[in-house]
Amino acid sequence: SKRALRKRRKLEKETKQLIKQEELKRLHKAQAVQRQLEELEERQRALEISGVELERELRGEADSGTKDETQMLHEWFELVLEKNKLMRYESELLIIAQELELEDHQSRLEQKLREKMAIDGKSK
Repeated sequence: SKRALRKRRKLEKETKQLIKQEELKRLHKAQAVQRQLEELEERQRALEISGVELERELRGEADSGTKDETQMLHEWFELVLEKNKLMRYESELLIIAQELELEDHQSRLEQKLREKMAIDGKSK
């Protein structure tokens, strides 16, 4: 009886440690995703500013210097492609963030289930 109790407590302790490690991994991953989203937002803002400036040049509202229209159109298309690439990457990051939230929710539900299963049969 004592041996079984010790074994059960040891198993519970190990399980709690594993859960804590998994939570920390998810937290670090979530922080990394958040940092990447912030960096992405800055890059998108910079692209937007460049795009607006280039569009003004194309319409003749701003001084284009030595650039010809073909060169400006090429730059504009490159900006559009880069923006699309960043938007796809943002979607991927948001999916990863959502996945982390779901994993965290699942972990909490599993913990609640373990707690309920640990209650004596009479109390259930």
